[in-house]
Amino acid sequence: MSKKDLVIPLVPAALSAALLAGGVTVFSACEPRPDGTWMHCHQCQNSVAASAAGLAVFFATAAFIQNKGARLALQVLCLLGAVVVFFIPGVICPLCMMKTMRCHTVFQPFVRIMSVLVAGGGVAAVVNTLKQNKASQA
Repeated sequence: MSKKDLVIPLVPAALSAALLAGGVTVFSACEPRPDGTWMHCHQCQNSVAASAAGLAVFFATAAFIQNKGARLALQVLCLLGAVVVFFIPGVICPLCMMKTMRCHTVFQPFVRIMSVLVAGGGVAAVVNTLKQNKASQA
C-alpha cells in the first residue's frame, strides 16, 4: 500500500476529528443558561460530536482495511453518515428559537461546512478505493 493509498482515506478521518474538536470548543452551540440548564441546541451539539467521533473512527478504520470490498462499504457508509451530519443542526435536532443565537450563527454554519468537507474527503476516498480495484484487475 502506497502513501497516497493511505493518506487519501485518512483525510476524511482528520476532517471528522476537526469537526468534533471545533464543535465542542471554538464553534460550540449556546452556553448554559444562568441556572445551569442547557437549551435545545446542546443536545444537537452532543449529537454532532458523537457522529463526528464515529466518522473519525470509522474513516480511519477503513483506511487500514486490506479487503477492498469491506473498505469500500465502510467508506460509503461513512460518506452517508457525513451527509446525515449536515442535517443534524436545525433539521434533525432543533436549535434555539432566536436566529441571532450562537447555535444559528456559529455552530450550524461550522457543522454544515465541515460536513461538506468530510463528505468531499469521503468521495475522494471512495474514488481512490475504486481506482485500486481497477488497477488490481488490470
